[in-house]
Amino acid sequence: MFDNRPAYLTADPAYGRLPATPLALDLDPVPDWIKLSLLHLGGVQPVTGAMAAAAGGILQDAPSEAEIEMFRAAGTRFQILMVVISVAAFRTVGEVSVGTPYAVSLVPADKRGVVSDVDIDYVRQIDLEAYREARQPVFLDLNPFTGTWGLWGDAALLDPPRAGWPDGVGLVTDMYYLQRNFDPDDVLMVDLGVPLGRASLRYRRHRSRKLYTPFEELQARRIWGADSPIELFMLQGLLREGLSPQLQMLLYEDGSAYPSFYDLMAAELAEEPGLITEADMYFPEPRVAVFCDSRQHHRGQRAVERDAAIDVRLRATGVTPVRVSGRTIVRDLGTAVRSVRDAVG
Repeated sequence: MFDNRPAYLTADPAYGRLPATPLALDLDPVPDWIKLSLLHLGGVQPVTGAMAAAAGGILQDAPSEAEIEMFRAAGTRFQILMVVISVAAFRTVGEVSVGTPYAVSLVPADKRGVVSDVDIDYVRQIDLEAYREARQPVFLDLNPFTGTWGLWGDAALLDPPRAGWPDGVGLVTDMYYLQRNFDPDDVLMVDLGVPLGRASLRYRRHRSRKLYTPFEELQARRIWGADSPIELFMLQGLLREGLSPQLQMLLYEDGSAYPSFYDLMAAELAEEPGLITEADMYFPEPRVAVFCDSRQHHRGQRAVERDAAIDVRLRATGVTPVRVSGRTIVRDLGTAVRSVRDAVG
């Protein structure tokens, strides 16, 4: 699925084995605000004022008869979307395979290779939450960087345990129906504590763009996580050594760090601090920022000077930058991991 897997990882026979069921997730690495933004997905989304009025103010995952008539009259079509968490590595706890996430994606269901498109009568008949709980759907060979996958079905695909890449396993944690024609100004948003005003508007726009934009192509949409395979390999190497960094941290000139712009907005700052950069990985206690520098984006004198300037600004805030080239990660991941371990101390 991914090319150039480091020998540091593949030398371990367990690295090339799919996990045994039952499966569970350790969601601690996923930022709280990302989890909160996904928390209320279910049934028909987005929830609108028109739906609330039709339902008499009492909304449930299963649409009421009045909502069904409203959607039927409007000829509303729906896409079936799945929230999928990709796993960097599994560890066995008791008899359960517990996965550490490296990406969260939205994946559309399909029919004969085309994004699903169903009517309200289908929605009325199929309870997606009950289906998910009964089947425990998973994806195999899911690549969150390209948005492609191989198979999807229930967790029985993994039994008995067999050869395969665990980082291609994606666990479906939620499913919902996305209505295709709705009034964006009528969308009701759950109060998650984002301050009113500009911050709230930015939050609504970002969440709507990620979660409520219909799919035109059969391709996964990444919501959060590592940006590239080399970051995944680096994370797997660190996890193997017992090191658990935070992913995709925003680092600011006042020394603050936020795992997502949701967290920044929720902080209710009088003035947004100047952004220095986004670290691929971050260790908050020793304040160490890790950058996995690909050849594509970090080649040439100008890129070297830009990275050096960023490092100077980070050190001024008490953050220690560690830069590891993609070449080193692929060819000598052990050395890359040790450089981070030494910085973390």
